[in-house]
Amino acid sequence: MDQFEMDGGFDGGVHNEEYFYIHGNDVYSTQSLLASLGVKQEKSVYKNSSNDFVRWPFSAGEFFEAVSSAPLEGSDLEALLQEGDKIELEKINSEIKGYKDSASTVENQDRIKELRARKKELLSKAAVRAGSSDVSIYYKTFVQINDSKMVEEKLPQFKDVRWPYKEQMPYFAAGLEDFAAAVARGEPTAITGGPCFFGEHEVDMVWTLKDGSKKVYDFTTRRRSAGDKISLEAEFTKQNAREVLDVSFESHKSLLTTEEYDSVLYLFELAHATNSALTLPIVDASYQKYLDAMLEPLSIELRVRARKNFRKMAKPIIDMYRELFEFFKQKYPDVKCEIMTGEDRELLSLYYRKREEYIEKPSTKRIISGIKEKIESVKDYITLPALPFYFWGIKNILEVDYLGETDSFWKCRKMHKGVMNLSALLYPIKMSADGWRTIFSTELQYKEYIERKDYGKR
Repeated sequence: MDQFEMDGGFDGGVHNEEYFYIHGNDVYSTQSLLASLGVKQEKSVYKNSSNDFVRWPFSAGEFFEAVSSAPLEGSDLEALLQEGDKIELEKINSEIKGYKDSASTVENQDRIKELRARKKELLSKAAVRAGSSDVSIYYKTFVQINDSKMVEEKLPQFKDVRWPYKEQMPYFAAGLEDFAAAVARGEPTAITGGPCFFGEHEVDMVWTLKDGSKKVYDFTTRRRSAGDKISLEAEFTKQNAREVLDVSFESHKSLLTTEEYDSVLYLFELAHATNSALTLPIVDASYQKYLDAMLEPLSIELRVRARKNFRKMAKPIIDMYRELFEFFKQKYPDVKCEIMTGEDRELLSLYYRKREEYIEKPSTKRIISGIKEKIESVKDYITLPALPFYFWGIKNILEVDYLGETDSFWKCRKMHKGVMNLSALLYPIKMSADGWRTIFSTELQYKEYIERKDYGKR
């Protein structure tokens, strides 16, 4: 049993939300997911996986499902559906028929694909209940949990990569066989991904009010303290904008974390192993877009000053990433690499110009966040995986990134369907020394920073 299970986070197949709630996420392992989904490990594709792998803890939203590799057609499986699923399946079949009988439009065809995917999920659940073997776990329908051996079977070059905990970590994969086939054919391929700009508790937003008081918010969570339900947007940028005298930023980040270091190591190792090009975006521009949207109710003078304050705060962090990227470029001189930051105006202009036709597609507009403050930054996150396509015209791309990028991977893949083949090898952010939060989410004393002198030693 996992340590976190013994500590009270897993009780009879049900997660203890009060114990494990972390910014909307629970802590899981492959072992605990199999148990909660009612699947025996020996009946799953993980029957030969190591104990270290199945017990590796990771934080994620509650969007897991068991999927059987058994045939999914025929009335036998439909007969095994539970009553609620039977009703849903009848509605799906009826809706599909309705779309088939109506005019054939792109929107109709997209909806039919969504309905068929949901039908496959329902039948897969029935197959799992029937005791089918070779059951695997998927996250958000799109990515499958793999151990390192499973990844090697799909992408043979993976056996040549080296990084910490490679054999123990779970990987969330999609389309690896397609990427491997492109590598085998000698076609141009690319790797893309990269770390977040900074984590929780590393940058404060300081709001100075006209009465001389100050309010301090964490930039990432936009809360004053963990568990605070009042967001910065609700309290100031909408209700009390006239009371704001100044907005400044205080960075507590003087080093990169081991998680940020490793995320770059993964990219270079895989680019080297697969003879692929590499794009490395530093997402400071996306963070600033989100900031701009939050500050919109303030006066233009305040907004301009706040932007300058943000850029001043961000510059040392950008420099830390540039130094790390240059270290790896020297270590892997064979890897063609393009780095893009918010300071690189020519690259940004090329990126925005190349993505425009995909952003403006009606099908894309439907999948962009409806939250006003997030629209511009979300446009970045769902198109950044396509940078190698925009910069070099490379059509076979592997996104190597955090598990939290599952949605942006799927949306980018959907946006560029037919012109670009996007695969994914995602991974969970490692848990911190506090025992219940990730290195990204935990407080400063548990962040696990890495000194410059230790680059290359992991």
